[in-house]
Amino acid sequence: MGPSWSDTFSMNRVRASHRRSVASVIALGGALGAFAVDALYLVAIAQQGVTPPGGRFVFVTLWIAAAGLLAAIGAFVHPPGSRARMLGLGAAMLFALAVPAVFSIGIPLMLCAALVGMAALRAAELAQVPKWVGLVGPLAALALAGLGVVVGFAITDF
Repeated sequence: MGPSWSDTFSMNRVRASHRRSVASVIALGGALGAFAVDALYLVAIAQQGVTPPGGRFVFVTLWIAAAGLLAAIGAFVHPPGSRARMLGLGAAMLFALAVPAVFSIGIPLMLCAALVGMAALRAAELAQVPKWVGLVGPLAALALAGLGVVVGFAITDF
């Protein structure tokens, strides 16, 4: 005899609440940190009184926001393979921008990237990703993010 109607309803309710829960608190902390760095960057640039601040300012703010958004969404994704990909790209984006910005907002961005990256590694471990994919994937994401930063800086150099 299969489960009763009330058992099935109860299991579906548990699954629904499981989908809404945070899958990675560390990733969520990194995402919130990235949003905080982005907000502080906005305040710092606004206090300089440059009007308009220029294209680089817009690029940097949107880049950090996109990386933070990837990390924040990834923190709620439960399948570990999908979570690992989202968090890996978010961490790569944060780290790729942190390197050229090391003397302003780079160090806090590196800390956020480290948190998101640790969560991505944990998710990849849970997904049982092959070791070669675990090595090549993050390097490819970092190269792609680095290329994005270089292109973004070249386009917004005005």
